[in-house]
Amino acid sequence: MNKKIVIFDDDQDILTAMESVLDFVDWDLMTFSSGQDAIKVISKEKPDLILMDVLLDGFDGREICRSIKENTELKHIPIILISGQQGAEAAQHQDFGPNDFLPKPFNIGDLIDKVYFQLAS
Repeated sequence: MNKKIVIFDDDQDILTAMESVLDFVDWDLMTFSSGQDAIKVISKEKPDLILMDVLLDGFDGREICRSIKENTELKHIPIILISGQQGAEAAQHQDFGPNDFLPKPFNIGDLIDKVYFQLAS
């Protein structure tokens, strides 16, 4: 069974780049440009991994992450937060924070390594 990865980023170029980088493996990728329905999508799809920008079209990825980690049905899903915002990596060390953090601009090798690591955990 293929691993399912859900990606949330309001920058279409980043979504396209991530999709093309991660598409070489037989993973099911789903991309979304808004965080508006993130919890509904994640509850419905039950992905194996979530990649999420911190700033999402009026939504805060850290708050979405917190909601996921506080939800008993979803808290097991690993989350990698992504941001170019200085200091955003501090979210990784908070209660109910993400499993990992990827700074923008990101190195393709780092993205792939982090995805593989989280899917193997």
